[in-house]
Amino acid sequence: MNELISQNALPVPNAPITVRPATHDDLPWIDALHKKHSKQLGYATTKQFQEYLDLGGLLVAEQETMAQPIGYVMYRDRYLKRDELGVIYQLCVDPSAQRGLIGATLLKEVFERSAYGCRLFCCWCAQDLPANRFWEAMGFVPIAFRGGSTKKKRVHLFWQKKIVEGDTETRWWYPSKTEGGQMREDRLALPIPPGLHWSEPMPVIEVKEVPTPLKPAVPKKRVTTSKKQPVAEPPKPRMPMQFGPPPTAATPPTAPTDSGATASLPCPTPQQVPPLERFSGTEKKASRPKAPPIDPNLVRQARELRDRYLEHVNRPEHASLLESRAKYAVAKQLPAFDELPTMPRLAA
Repeated sequence: MNELISQNALPVPNAPITVRPATHDDLPWIDALHKKHSKQLGYATTKQFQEYLDLGGLLVAEQETMAQPIGYVMYRDRYLKRDELGVIYQLCVDPSAQRGLIGATLLKEVFERSAYGCRLFCCWCAQDLPANRFWEAMGFVPIAFRGGSTKKKRVHLFWQKKIVEGDTETRWWYPSKTEGGQMREDRLALPIPPGLHWSEPMPVIEVKEVPTPLKPAVPKKRVTTSKKQPVAEPPKPRMPMQFGPPPTAATPPTAPTDSGATASLPCPTPQQVPPLERFSGTEKKASRPKAPPIDPNLVRQARELRDRYLEHVNRPEHASLLESRAKYAVAKQLPAFDELPTMPRLAA
C-alpha cells in the first residue's frame, strides 16, 4: 500500500465498486441520505435531483455485498458558461461504507464521462468541514475563497483540479463574483494569499449596502371636470327574473330544550364570520429579503485582482504556487492520435 501511495496511484478497493447512472428508483434513497447530511452538503430538493438525473449528471456507486447504493455524486461538465470547466455540486458516501475509496471511484468516473473539452473540475466547500481534506487528497488545489451567508459568517473555499493526466497547458481560473444561489446573496471571490494555508482565517470583505439615488418626485396632474359637462349616472342594478311562487323566508335553525320545546338558535352576523382566506391555504409565505447589490467599484477591483493573480500563477516558472498535494492519482486519460479526426460523411 505504501508503494502505491508513493507512486500516486489509486489502490484497488477491497470489494468491487460499480458506478452507474442513477434511476428513478434511486431517488428515495438519495433524498434520504442527503437529508441526513444536509448541513454538510447544502440544500437540495427532490426536483433538483430529478433534473440532474434527466441530464445524466447523477451517478451512484454500488457494491455486490450491499443491498442498496453506497454513494452518489451530482455534477455537471459545464459551469458558469465555460466549456473547459465542470463542477461537483454534491458527493456523499454512506457512513457505513466510507474509507473504502468510494468517493475516489465516483470522481474518476465523473472525469471519464465528462466532455472532451472539459479539462478542469471545481467545487465549493465550507472551510470548517472535514471534507476539505478529501478534496486535497484527490488532487484539488485551493485557489480562491468567498464569504458565506451573512448569518453564519462562514468562508467557502474554491477547489479546482486539472482532470487530464499530464496536462500542463490548461490555465487555472475562478469566478471573481458569484450571484444569488441558495443564499440569495452576491459574493466576491478573492484569491488565497500566497503562503496562507486554506485552513487559516481568510480576510473576508464585508459588503455594505449601496445607497440608491432618490428619484425626483413627479407632481400629480389634477383632473378637473367642467361644470357644463353632465355627470354620467351609475347603471341601475338589474332585477333578477323570477319564475314560480316567491321564496319563503328561511326559518332559523331550532334546537330542543329541556321541556321538549324547540328554541331558535342565534344566527351569527357577517362581522362574526371569519374570512375564508384564513382557511383556504392560499396565503403566501413571507419571502426572504434579497441582499443588497455589491458596490460596482468592488466588483471591478475583484475582477482586476483575479486577472492579475491568474496571469501570475499561470506562468510556467510559477507552477509551484498551485502545486497539487494529491494522495491518489484520480485523472482522465485521453486517447492519443497522430492525425486530426475527420468528419463522418452524411448519407445523402
